[in-house]
Amino acid sequence: MQTSHKFIAGLLGVVLLSGCTKEVELPALAGPSTLGYSILLTTTTDTLIQDGVSSATIEITARDSAGQLVNGRPLRAAILVDGVVQDYGTLSTKSPLTGGTLRYTAPTASTLSAGQVAQTVTITVTPTDSGDFRSELSRGIDIRLIPQGVILPTNPNLVAAFAVTPISPPAFTLASFDASTSTNGGAACLSACSYAWNFGDGTTGSGLNTTHQYRSVGLVQVSLTVTDTRGAQATTVRSVTVAVATPPSNVTVSASPSGGASVNQEIFFTGSAVPAPGRTIARYDWNFGDGQSSSGSTTSHRYTSTGTYQTSLVVTDDVGAEGRPASPTAITVTSGNPTGALTFLPAAPRVGSPVTFNASAITPSTGATIVSYRFNYGDGSPAETGSQALQSHVYGAPGTVVATVTVTDSLGRTATSSVSVTIVP
Repeated sequence: MQTSHKFIAGLLGVVLLSGCTKEVELPALAGPSTLGYSILLTTTTDTLIQDGVSSATIEITARDSAGQLVNGRPLRAAILVDGVVQDYGTLSTKSPLTGGTLRYTAPTASTLSAGQVAQTVTITVTPTDSGDFRSELSRGIDIRLIPQGVILPTNPNLVAAFAVTPISPPAFTLASFDASTSTNGGAACLSACSYAWNFGDGTTGSGLNTTHQYRSVGLVQVSLTVTDTRGAQATTVRSVTVAVATPPSNVTVSASPSGGASVNQEIFFTGSAVPAPGRTIARYDWNFGDGQSSSGSTTSHRYTSTGTYQTSLVVTDDVGAEGRPASPTAITVTSGNPTGALTFLPAAPRVGSPVTFNASAITPSTGATIVSYRFNYGDGSPAETGSQALQSHVYGAPGTVVATVTVTDSLGRTATSSVSVTIVP
């Protein structure tokens, strides 16, 4: 952007850089209103010669809260001088529409001596589709009028410079802007100059030192205009990268039971995280890896089939920054049926001698107990059902049989174990 200059001491006015824009951010309302969208005014030039001919075209762009263009909304246009509506110059129309343009033509030079002082007019537009434009917020853009024959001062030794801390500020975090490195004649200008900031996101500021909070990630062009006591100006522009907002840290997940679970067994999950300074945790969102999800810092889930599932957690803070655990939590789900084998003694039983069968090695599913044992000795004798894991049986003839036991636990799950027994004479 080229350097522009103010008038010498005694000249009035506020300078906007050529091609500048100004946007008013509007609050969200509960009911329908034209305040539900924002309006951006852009001018082809912000400085006009006060000759009755020079003009500036103002483009009117409106967007809704989703960032979509809003065209065709009626507006009321006006010219303000020192905050008072006046016909100081002319407008191509006083009833423009959003998405259209508006042309302002400078007034003729004044014959009064006061007319030789530079002035600033503000072109405003006010939404009227609510039925009562008086309750609406006006949006304006300044245009400076320069009397004919006035020469703007120059100062080639005025240098605008600034620093940003941090260099790549995260979104929703205060960034500091410092113009103390600006110089005039090789010396720091400090309080001897005035400083105007354009943060590149539609907002502006002033002062030797200032702060600003960006609300979206991306590359912005920050400009600083320094004005000295003679009205001379210098401008510098720097690219600033707005980084992703600092996410919640130390995100952890705990599951109970922690050693896996069985089908349809309830598993309890707890998540925790540390928010960035000045932020709070807003959401905990879970994905259990089986197509099911949940929310909340604590939750529970039952898996309906066996397998190993990767449970993930996303923690979101109050500005939308997201944090995750270092890795998903693996949950192994088994059938849950009792497991183990049936044994017997002695190893070579004889006809007529008792054989002891032992099912105590069979263990129930997690959180359950064995409630019954059903023994079938394989020789045609009636099966025996009881609550004891040890049973004795006498075989009446030699040969090889297959003995089985079926166990049932307190959750209703069953398992069967078999063993081959050879009876000798």
